[in-house]
Amino acid sequence: THLPTREPETMFATADTLPDLSLFDESGRCLPKGLNAPAHARSRRYFRLQPPRLDMPNLHARLRQHLGAGQGISTQDFCTRVDALRANLQADPHLAAITRGIGIPFILPRLEHPDVGTVLDKRYLPAIASAFGQRFPDYRFTSHHTRPLAGLLGVLEGSRHERLIEASQEREVVGLYFPCLSEYSVPAALEQVARLPDNFVLAGGYDTSAALVACPELLLRTDGYPPLLWLSALAENGKPGIGYHYEAYGYNLTFNRRPHLGMAAEYWSHGLSVLETV
Repeated sequence: THLPTREPETMFATADTLPDLSLFDESGRCLPKGLNAPAHARSRRYFRLQPPRLDMPNLHARLRQHLGAGQGISTQDFCTRVDALRANLQADPHLAAITRGIGIPFILPRLEHPDVGTVLDKRYLPAIASAFGQRFPDYRFTSHHTRPLAGLLGVLEGSRHERLIEASQEREVVGLYFPCLSEYSVPAALEQVARLPDNFVLAGGYDTSAALVACPELLLRTDGYPPLLWLSALAENGKPGIGYHYEAYGYNLTFNRRPHLGMAAEYWSHGLSVLETV
């Protein structure tokens, strides 16, 4: 059986080849047109990700080995479903340019525990540590958040992220993670997701983490600086101006929390996850 292997997504359309109605630019960044909350109108792309080579069998194997995802989904099925997601995006002139940026396929395992912090502590963070350590034995993944996350995290209203969590409690979930909301504030990211189709959700803990399990090199950039990735759909209970994130420290990977205070900054990105419609 032929399994597609995708090369780095480095060929971008020029701005004048994109339709005026495109919601994304030639590099796949979501355009922050007409937003009320802070977002940089233009990006110089100084903090950006190095396009990874998306070898689907290896992605599937890492998700299965480290996260326990894809137990009921074959590699061929995973490829077919991801290809269908991409094809649906490319068929829509408003959305097609998102696929010119980085999009990481993921599978979320079916989970029964309702608390997001507990699941991150017990399943997702250990999976990243294992996958990153196996892929890069000379580097390390470190969580600088020393308190348990259990009971700390809630889903932001308007993020649509509860749809992803509810789906993962019913079945394994296939999606694409696009870190395309670069230089947005969290309030601007919430504004933007409300303008997108219903199967777009603001990324949080499960999907961002699964993308890093599938592709541990996502934040490893050898020719410059990558952005930090917010788990934007999640907020520490009672503290909406504080969030959690993954960030490169040299060639190491870290998990931590910090205030963002509703501001935009050049050195960070938020993610959108595109889910299958059911």
